Amino acid sequence: MTRIVEADIVVVGAGSAGCIVAARVSEDPNLQVVLIESGGEDSHPWFHIPAGYAKIMEAGKHYWNYQTEAEPHLDNRTIAWPRGKVIGGSGSVNGLVYLRGSPFDYDRWEQAGAKGWSWDACVPYFRKVEKWQGDPGATRGQTGKVAITTPKVLSEGAQRFINACNAVGIDNHIDVNDGQLSGVSPVQSNIENGRRASSSRAYLREARKRGNLTVLTRMTAQRVMFDERRATGIIARHDGTNDSVVIRARKEVVLAAGAIGTPQLLMLSGIGDGTALARLGIEVLVNQPEVGRNLQDHLLVRMRFRSREIGTLNEKMRSRLSLAKTVGAYLVKRDGPLAIGPTEAVLFARTNPEVEEANVQIQYINFCTATTPSYRLPHAAGFMLNMSQCRPASKGSLTLRSKDFNEPPVIRAAYLSDPLDVKENIEGVRLALKIAKAHALAEIITENQSGLSEHSSDEEILRYIRQVAGTVYHPCGTCRMGDDEGAVLNSDLTVKGVKSLRVADASAIPAIPSSNIQASVLMIAERASDFIKNSKSNY
Repeated sequence: MTRIVEADIVVVGAGSAGCIVAARVSEDPNLQVVLIESGGEDSHPWFHIPAGYAKIMEAGKHYWNYQTEAEPHLDNRTIAWPRGKVIGGSGSVNGLVYLRGSPFDYDRWEQAGAKGWSWDACVPYFRKVEKWQGDPGATRGQTGKVAITTPKVLSEGAQRFINACNAVGIDNHIDVNDGQLSGVSPVQSNIENGRRASSSRAYLREARKRGNLTVLTRMTAQRVMFDERRATGIIARHDGTNDSVVIRARKEVVLAAGAIGTPQLLMLSGIGDGTALARLGIEVLVNQPEVGRNLQDHLLVRMRFRSREIGTLNEKMRSRLSLAKTVGAYLVKRDGPLAIGPTEAVLFARTNPEVEEANVQIQYINFCTATTPSYRLPHAAGFMLNMSQCRPASKGSLTLRSKDFNEPPVIRAAYLSDPLDVKENIEGVRLALKIAKAHALAEIITENQSGLSEHSSDEEILRYIRQVAGTVYHPCGTCRMGDDEGAVLNSDLTVKGVKSLRVADASAIPAIPSSNIQASVLMIAERASDFIKNSKSNY
């Protein structure tokens, strides 16, 4: 049985970007908009409690459970790459860190061929996203949709981390999202009144009241339909059935399925490496070998420390009584550790004089897990220092496993395949060890579980990295925009070689930002919405 739905604009994927695009485009009452999402509603309370992301991670059912192939430079380990499968996408289940990255990141985008995506061009769209709760800044937005806050009160460990950074020569940064990326500060998160401020809550919730916006959940796109080379809609399937749904787009199809889902859908629709597609029996519409390439991600090295009793989440959650007190404080005051994301403080620093700006990020996490990537908390007090390189040079790829849309793609992240990444990750771990030895942290640490010290050799540090490192959940770049022939997208995010098809998600990013990528994705979605609105007369 085939059901037919019609709209002007069809948006595929109700993640961080898709929620914004659907909400913004449906502001025009003359446009009928359909938004489809493979997952269900973000209705469970754990989606909206900042610390609840760990519970969602444990459950595992609100994710696409992707994983990489064996990574040659990580002891041939496969790395779990969960991506959100729910209204709000990964933005409903992530760690809530809101960091724009470096202004130079966006200037590099433009220099690489993404014309019109310089820092100065992107700032108005960051401002449009933000409802910044702190002191006004030259580039900050205070009337946007997504509330951005810092913790009301830092934990003892987070304050000690900041003090330890100061002791080793790292200055405080007043506003990490305004100006150059350097120094240590409390983290900024998309949290409002103790609740997650996802794009689902900030944009889509109100927009769903409009009669011209339809949201279809548990609906997975199989491929894009074309009339010659003009996108005319989507063929999808409802979860648990064999029923097909044809969703026709009178004007435009917008792919916002993320850095994995969007290139997979393009390839299933005949846009990709022609030789590889033909080998799988897929009819080639546009031979574009770069679809799925340029895959980038931040590699994360967790360093675990057991500590004295300093109010870590391990202590707050280890007994029924302590848990009841923690939950009670949250319910009454929207306060306490449940109202804060996992990261409380963050530093950006240069590890060597050869780099022009910060090249590593270290986050203070006010709990300590037992293993990677588990989020189960042992009873012993502890914290983690999570180190990642800002701008890894290694690039991986994503290819189809088969022409069956149910089959997950082949993901090769190629972590540490570039010698620069090996060098900077070792330097980043050394910096974390140096900070941990500063008095402010050293006096509370009872065990460094990495087994490393300031006397460890480069080989010993690299061995540790290869054994424990994993993803920071920042995949991007698989459908990069640019003005060269190899680029998949034009600078207005339209797909080259076809008409009426656009991409609005992390796959469009030409080069990974220096920090967490959530803010960049929200900004891209706001800008994509303007592109769509301004192109109405050109269909």
